[in-house]
Amino acid sequence: MTKEYYEKEFKKGELVDCMPIDLGYSAFILQDMPQDNDDSQDSDELPRRLMVYLPNKNKFGEFGTTKYRDCGLTYVSAYGDNWIVCNQAFMIDEVLKNTSWYDIPHNERGYLAKGITNINGDVYAYGMVRSVFKYKGIKEWENITTETKHPNVFADVNKSKEIFVGDLVGFSALDGFDENDIYAGGNSGDFWHYNGKAWRRIDLPINSDISTITCGKDGKVYIGSRVGNVVIGRDDHWQVVDKRTYIMTHSCWFDGKVYFSSEDGRIYTYDEKQNKLQEASFKTKYPEYMHHLIRGIASCDECLVAYTSVQAYAYDGEIWHEIIEVPELSEHK
Repeated sequence: MTKEYYEKEFKKGELVDCMPIDLGYSAFILQDMPQDNDDSQDSDELPRRLMVYLPNKNKFGEFGTTKYRDCGLTYVSAYGDNWIVCNQAFMIDEVLKNTSWYDIPHNERGYLAKGITNINGDVYAYGMVRSVFKYKGIKEWENITTETKHPNVFADVNKSKEIFVGDLVGFSALDGFDENDIYAGGNSGDFWHYNGKAWRRIDLPINSDISTITCGKDGKVYIGSRVGNVVIGRDDHWQVVDKRTYIMTHSCWFDGKVYFSSEDGRIYTYDEKQNKLQEASFKTKYPEYMHHLIRGIASCDECLVAYTSVQAYAYDGEIWHEIIEVPELSEHK
């Protein structure tokens, strides 16, 4: 990456989301930040960029860029060869299908989105008031939490007289093994399972806010919380395996292990023999200047991507590869 390109596209912002497809094809959301300590700038009005890393596919350079304005928090996932961006208002852009922003259909309650993810090839957007939408095709989404089909999901919501119930009830994390085996969770240990036909609530041994869920290829569900608790299980069998004092920010599965990133800027993995988390070790250490600065992680079959606010590296099981680097710190100046 040239210094000029870094200065133009990366220096004014920070990385907030990632979706890798393979070692040479990943997407990032870059959030512009207020400049020169200008507190008058509304963060929702600052530009966001979809930065797609595709060095072997783009003849114009390592990255392709799509810039957005006035879109609030933004998340990215992929459906086949199509990048799908969702903002916090449940508005969607299908980048490679050349759509413009559109409201996600069938959003009966109109609350905020908290994320978008790919489960076994299918894309789901999810958010407050236990809203989940499944992508069916260009501008086509199915609401799989409609009140008419799933009244139990909204029974306690309808009884509540809280004005801001949308801030109290909702899904902030979602993952699954397939379309008939999905887990979703939110505030105060609010946790649900979907079997393709109906949702049911599951009681967890924690009441803290759920921040991340990963359904591992070992058949277990791994849950991280905003007070550091990590819970492992499936169906109705769950155990708390670790208690920390910092937030688990992201989790993913790679090369036979679950990985967590945390608010303390480190990456952890689960040690089954000791039944606890431990700081992850890799065959090749990632650069020293990333230690204690990791903001998030994501994975695909080929790699684990770790990113700080300004850098991203992909681990292929043997070594770390630079994806986004600060020019003066790069190993390939």
